Amino acid sequence: MRKSLVLCVLAILALPAFGQFEEKIDVNLVLLDVIVTDSKGNQILGLSKDDFIVKEDGAAQPVDSVDYYTNRRLLDSREENAPFKVEQVRSDRYFIFFFDKPSDAGVLFDQLTLAREAVRDFVRNDMMEGDKVAIAAHDVRLKIYSDFTSDKAQLEKALNDSSRFGRGIDRPTTDSGILHAVDRNEMINHTGRVYEALHVLADATRQIHARKNLVLFSPGILDRSETVSNGVITNRSSYLDPMLRTLNAANVSAYTVQLQRDVDTTPVFHQRLEEIASATGGTYYRFNTSFKTPVGRIENVNNGYYLLTYRTRHGKDEKGFQKVSVSVRNPEFRVTARAGYQYGG
Repeated sequence: MRKSLVLCVLAILALPAFGQFEEKIDVNLVLLDVIVTDSKGNQILGLSKDDFIVKEDGAAQPVDSVDYYTNRRLLDSREENAPFKVEQVRSDRYFIFFFDKPSDAGVLFDQLTLAREAVRDFVRNDMMEGDKVAIAAHDVRLKIYSDFTSDKAQLEKALNDSSRFGRGIDRPTTDSGILHAVDRNEMINHTGRVYEALHVLADATRQIHARKNLVLFSPGILDRSETVSNGVITNRSSYLDPMLRTLNAANVSAYTVQLQRDVDTTPVFHQRLEEIASATGGTYYRFNTSFKTPVGRIENVNNGYYLLTYRTRHGKDEKGFQKVSVSVRNPEFRVTARAGYQYGG
């Protein structure tokens, strides 16, 4: 399985050297999903590629193109008066609702039930025509209960099935989606860790060239190889960083939601959930009296986003992490984007 990270690389073109001593380079086509809001969190529409500033190591990168994705809830005027060319607008939104379940079925049973009910409320009342939703969970391994679909009845059944420790589904039900691309052997035999499960899940979505929103309900993640001292995780699992790279490679933004209602501020409960969200351009919802609130906020902030395309060059044999900064020319606007990408093998 390919583990290298480019924020959502669609093509890697190897250019030949023009002379005997020319260094060979790779030209990477990078797709970067970006959310732009005002100071109150309202979506900003109508920006063009000239409004964005993308920098690598302080050097500006020319933006090739910008597409806008919206569920059209934001369009409050006639299409001919919209602040952008409507033919360039797409309505695709992808959500993966993921339940990180303790091995003991009785632990957090009530909280998991409330989390599923919040998702059910989203499916029934807030899901838009262009939305695609998948339901997944982890107990012994990664389990998919519904691949991406707009079928609300199918999603209701999947939510019911996810409350049990069943096998889930492991065969494709469509010609695209998670199960069409997933490595079935890895899913069944090599996802005993949550990090592995998220890695395999994200990798199977790379084929979908859009922003994917992973809503991860979890009591906190502590891998069995990680140790805790004074309430702090003091080392990193060898599975953690490959998972983060794959999430970013597939343009998956993680919105992590703490399942425990009365959990204290001890870092071990929050450390990894906060890091996963921060590293992928998502948000960590730490204390929740109702799960409907974070689900509603996640849905709202993803009413629209921009997909920026630009090209970057690295030496043929170079490997590393490339930091990227994204801003807009209007300093009053706020930008949410990924911190960078991994290049090379």
